[in-house]
Amino acid sequence: MKTLRILWILSLTMGMTLSAVNAVAQETGGSSDNIMVTRHFTGVWDQPNQESQGLTLEVIEQVDGSRRAVAYWFTYGADRQSAWILGIGDLVDNRIEFQLYQSTDVGFMQDNLPGDDSVHSIGTMTMVFDSCDSGDVSFETDDANIGSGAFEIHRIAEIMNTHCSGGISDDMHADAMFSEQRMALTSAREGVNADGHARYEDHPGRMQFDIDVNGLADGEYHLYVGGQNRGVLTVVDGHGEMEFRSPGETGTMLMNFDPREMLVEIHDDQGVVLSSFENRFAQDEHDHYGSGDHHYDCDSGGGMGGGGMGGGGMGGGMHECVNEGEYIDIEADLDSTGVLPGAKGEADWKMNTDRVVFTVEIEDVPAGSYTLKVGGTEEGAINAFEMHDGEVFGRISFRDPAVSGMDPLDFEPRGQKVEVLQGDDVILEVNFPTE
Repeated sequence: MKTLRILWILSLTMGMTLSAVNAVAQETGGSSDNIMVTRHFTGVWDQPNQESQGLTLEVIEQVDGSRRAVAYWFTYGADRQSAWILGIGDLVDNRIEFQLYQSTDVGFMQDNLPGDDSVHSIGTMTMVFDSCDSGDVSFETDDANIGSGAFEIHRIAEIMNTHCSGGISDDMHADAMFSEQRMALTSAREGVNADGHARYEDHPGRMQFDIDVNGLADGEYHLYVGGQNRGVLTVVDGHGEMEFRSPGETGTMLMNFDPREMLVEIHDDQGVVLSSFENRFAQDEHDHYGSGDHHYDCDSGGGMGGGGMGGGGMGGGMHECVNEGEYIDIEADLDSTGVLPGAKGEADWKMNTDRVVFTVEIEDVPAGSYTLKVGGTEEGAINAFEMHDGEVFGRISFRDPAVSGMDPLDFEPRGQKVEVLQGDDVILEVNFPTE
């Protein structure tokens, strides 16, 4: 209940009517079918069919990383004096489901009292958005003066320098770095001689998710991500593909879901035909709370993160921290030793204030498992798989602080020899640079 008390304290009074706010509000953009509610829905929302009434909406991230919403509904009481109601809700696709609370018998500038005796639940409210700028609200309460009903809402103000797309990229962290992940889709039942792959990619302010399949009978299939139907995949001449983008782009579908840590499947009328099985895209988590915050922030005296970055540690003039809003990227191509002619690879090391990520990718090699050594020590295995076009791709990522889906980065790759082995033979190698 302490959270309720804090929310009451943080609430803002409106020094002007909503119609006055509307006079100075900037027009906002963003409209699409099947949108999801993101942090960019935060703002002031008018009730165009009611006089000087509306809501302020805040989409927030809690300490545990979960997303919720807080709404302050500004309206009038039975005495025709201004009043407001608090809503705390959960985000579900394009809607928010609130519990409503009201405070009673509190005087102007009254001293704070222990407990929450003045705050009580009065009912529920649901906001359903059809675009980034409009939606409908329904409510049910046990308060005889409020009752139940519904009304339209239109956005009249948003956070400065934000633009709502209704896609998942609206919720990206400001310090996001480029990343790309791929995983194979393989036959899920006897008699299906097909394969495919899924690819996830994100950049600061943009995300994309692609599906590519080959060898299926021509017709229509359904893509399921995390058990939810995400659209129709049409296969022609044995090949089919789907493209999702956020923000949305012409010719692609809006990416209004997160495929990371989710099972990816292709279904026909009989069930699953292709699946990622135990494979998942890794969730690149952000440590914004607690002791994990800003492991590598120069302003806070940061250096090595919780993983320890073992071995010899950093030194020799190598960067141990970065400034807020910046990141360091070191890339190096892996050289072929000639054991597998045509084999290619790349190693990449990235640091920002929250984390360090080290990634090794290989391609144009036979499908299978390859050993990764750094500084002569075995650090993991790269599983390379064949994609629909015959190319083979494999990838392994390490991260400090460690997160689900990535191996812990408890070694220092900079200044070390990086090797990829097939059995006992080194096929790719490079002396990884320090800067």
